[in-house]
Amino acid sequence: MIRFLILLAFCASAYGADHNLFKNCTRIPFCAKLRDQTVDAASQFALDMMNFKKVGEVAYFSLINEKNEALQLQISLLKGNQVRIKIAEVNHSRHELVDALDGEPDIISIDNMIVMEDSISMTNSPSTINVTVQKGPPFAVVLYYGEGLQLMLNGNRLVMENSDDSKAFAFEVNFVGASKLYGLYHHAYKLALGKTADGSSDPFRLRNSDTAGYEVGSTMALYGSIPAIYGHSSNKTVGIFLNNAAEQWVDIDYEGDELTNGSAYFMVESGTLDLFLLPGPTPKDVVRQYTNLTGVAHLPQLWTLGYHQCRWSYMTQEDVKDVVANMVTNDFPMDAIWLDIDYTEGKRYFTWNPDNFSDPIEMQKNISYSGKKLVTILDPHIKVDEDYPVYVGAKDYFVKWANGTNFQGDCWPGLSSYLDFLNPEARDYYASWYSYEKFQGTTETLAGIWNDMNEPSVFDDSLEKTLPFETIHYGNILHRDVHNIYGLMQTKATHQGLMQRDNGTKRPFVLTRSHFAGSQRYAAMWTGDNTAGWDYLAISYAECLISNILGMVFCGADIGGFAGNPEPELLQRWYQAGAWFPFYRGHAENISPRREPYLYSKDVQEVIRNAIKLRYKHIPVWYTLFYEHTRYGDPVIRPLFYHYSELLELETHLLLGSDILVRPVVEAGVTSVAVNFPGTDEIWYRVDDESWSVHTGNTVENVIVTIKDSPVYYKGGSIIVRKDTEKLSTREMRDDPYTLYVNVDLNNSAEGRIYLDDYTSFDYLNNNQYLYMNMVYIPATRGLRFEVIDGDAEGLSPVIQRIVISEPTENVLGVRKTVYTTTSNGTALGDIDFVKQMRTLEGRDLILRL
Repeated sequence: MIRFLILLAFCASAYGADHNLFKNCTRIPFCAKLRDQTVDAASQFALDMMNFKKVGEVAYFSLINEKNEALQLQISLLKGNQVRIKIAEVNHSRHELVDALDGEPDIISIDNMIVMEDSISMTNSPSTINVTVQKGPPFAVVLYYGEGLQLMLNGNRLVMENSDDSKAFAFEVNFVGASKLYGLYHHAYKLALGKTADGSSDPFRLRNSDTAGYEVGSTMALYGSIPAIYGHSSNKTVGIFLNNAAEQWVDIDYEGDELTNGSAYFMVESGTLDLFLLPGPTPKDVVRQYTNLTGVAHLPQLWTLGYHQCRWSYMTQEDVKDVVANMVTNDFPMDAIWLDIDYTEGKRYFTWNPDNFSDPIEMQKNISYSGKKLVTILDPHIKVDEDYPVYVGAKDYFVKWANGTNFQGDCWPGLSSYLDFLNPEARDYYASWYSYEKFQGTTETLAGIWNDMNEPSVFDDSLEKTLPFETIHYGNILHRDVHNIYGLMQTKATHQGLMQRDNGTKRPFVLTRSHFAGSQRYAAMWTGDNTAGWDYLAISYAECLISNILGMVFCGADIGGFAGNPEPELLQRWYQAGAWFPFYRGHAENISPRREPYLYSKDVQEVIRNAIKLRYKHIPVWYTLFYEHTRYGDPVIRPLFYHYSELLELETHLLLGSDILVRPVVEAGVTSVAVNFPGTDEIWYRVDDESWSVHTGNTVENVIVTIKDSPVYYKGGSIIVRKDTEKLSTREMRDDPYTLYVNVDLNNSAEGRIYLDDYTSFDYLNNNQYLYMNMVYIPATRGLRFEVIDGDAEGLSPVIQRIVISEPTENVLGVRKTVYTTTSNGTALGDIDFVKQMRTLEGRDLILRL
């Protein structure tokens, strides 16, 4: 039976998602009912103007309808200008989610409550926010901010079912003046959410799902769920986040008058209506407001930003060592090799296959000798086996049926039970298995963990391949209430295990497939089982751009496509495009031909090698941007509308930070691509070829490309920090000197930032041991000023080896480049005069004159 089910999985991978297995809205009772339901006048709720109160800093209102049904509305004003709205029955028994938020938000005082004839408004005196509850019926909660009306929770579609059979609810939010809506991750969909309310497609489904062979352009549920939406126009951005982990369907509409032309209608199976309003008013503001609620990733270790090589599966330890050796011999940089499920003994996690991985410690020594790391997979299902210590010790910690017996279902090991990660003791138990004593045969070289199949996946088509929603978690919580948070809770336990294993001395690296709002605090993610096709390459940019503005910044897609066999052109283009994803991993399924880069012709190898090496040269940029994410909550990669609000749907363009523009080639057989250069009065320097041509902003150009070209541009006015000495891992290059690319704008100025620490520990966070600097070009003296922003520079010795200054010619048609070179130890040569050695900053600004 297991072999048959696995065969079905392979078929799904080859031919697309199974629509008989994965249901549409009409086959889900609460969705089918709520989507077509019209709320009659007697059922619409109104604000009871005589029954409201403020307890502490929370305002409570009563909502009633003609059927004498009553609901309680809670409104809180939060630090950072967010607003929290809760609606539920009085003395309700609905599950309230807590794990997604990064702690309870800080509530600020409601200084003024103004009661009018048909509304009550609330403000806080230092803030420009006004929240007004309109009486109705139907009632509405309206957010005013800055220039006027921003968001409206419209009560005309509010439904709250409260019976033994159903706890479903529905509501609608209007994004006032929004031209486009973005969010509702994860879908392999274009950048902006399309209209579904007209019935042209299913609503967007949020139900973490093992959707092998998923489809491009579909609203079907995929591996993660982030119920957040940003409404964007050229002059403002606002957002919402629904703090609820139950299954959801969301209809998008762009109809209505000028006040309500962007709307989202949520249909939710259970749990609490716990809604956060994010007033913006810019994309940066909204993203920071959202990450302030759900948290940020901590800094990754430096090696995680390099290239990763993976396959399902490397079947023997000799194969693993051969791949590492061949990558080195053939001059391909790599930082980690990955092991899929077959390294285990019979899919029993925390074990090694005694035949094919008989000496894992020797294998790890071999990997470490080459400057690489090892990552292994560990899934949440545990084989039912009385001789398996992990299972025996966990019998009280599994997801259960209502009668108290453990749920059992089929997955890779055969009959399996599923750890209940909502149980703190279960998390502690699972975390303990990561110790070197319990996970025998592991060393520090095993530096990262891959949590897969954690939607969670169960090989039962009748259940849409997951746990039954009536199973029970710790605290007597139904799985239907928390389904979408299961993967987050596994990564939380895994992160805890790695922290304990290394005594808190190293930043854990965890990769997850299933994710929810807040998963970024514990794990990176990838887009799942994609396919070797041009449409999957193209859509991966939209996928990772949306994940970044929704907090999941450490995103990647399987290079080459997980399923299938990419043609050489597609593979090369994927390596070039994927070099600009935060997470950069080549991966393939077990029935695909081997595709390690060194197996291809010399011409193909050269293209792939150059793409990987270009990634490594920009590691300092990636590292600085990840630090700034931890500091501010900003995305690492960004859609163009993040900085240029009028550019709404450029899905094949990406900004790395604000200063690097990437336009990958995602089309087959083309000799040119259209590049949109943003920004009035801005210029962009091309850097992926020898020309370093200059291009003016607010233009579109058809740029000629060969297979060796994948257009990349530096923004005029930026200083890009690189390490141009070519090495084969980040470990080898960590002490190499820097090259600074000074890209002068039309005002003859440029600036940039650089961040340094020990690349491994939490000392940057706990002991202020880091250096964060701003660099400013001084045109009068052709010098550079290094301004220490903060951090303790002791022990950090950044050394500048080269400075490359690019300036536009007078007619802005060409580039004048000047290159200054120093010795590797930073002493002066030629025209360079160090006023102070770079290595002895001592907290003061440093001037470098050229």
